[in-house]
Amino acid sequence: MNTGTVALLVAVVGVAGTLLAPVTTAWVSSRSRRQEFELQQRSELTKRHMDDEQANLERLRDTYVALNSGARRYRFRMMEDLYAIRSGTAPDPATEVARVEFQDTYAKAQMLVPDDVLRRCQAVRVALADARKLLIPLAGDAGDARDDQQKWQEAHTFLMEMWEAILAMQRAMRQDLGISTTES
Repeated sequence: MNTGTVALLVAVVGVAGTLLAPVTTAWVSSRSRRQEFELQQRSELTKRHMDDEQANLERLRDTYVALNSGARRYRFRMMEDLYAIRSGTAPDPATEVARVEFQDTYAKAQMLVPDDVLRRCQAVRVALADARKLLIPLAGDAGDARDDQQKWQEAHTFLMEMWEAILAMQRAMRQDLGISTTES
């Protein structure tokens, strides 16, 4: 090749480089911004997902706390009523409030709690209802003293033994939250 051709070729490459440099820079810059945007979107989506998981965990924990404390409170109120009946006084109206609060909490939990935990909660709910059925006749008119003492003892034994159902519910809740790994 002669020098004229080489000079022309160098000039063409130089002009092409000069003309293509802004286009190439704009394309690289655009691609870089698009990648940054996609990375930011993925990061925000991941953060939103983590925030949702945390909110769900907190909602579940709050539900478990309400179920646990509600069941314990309702059982405690029935124990207090049982002793009040024995001493001849009327049951406390706070027991009915505790019953309604527990039932409301249980109804909310039915839409949130996993099935294995819900079965334990259901067992507690049934036990509390059965205990209430044992207390209602005792709070009524006085009958045979011996029969009443036997019914009182039956209700007392039932309320004491139902503590196991509450403990099983607590273990299932703790296991679901990842706090405890022991089987319930």
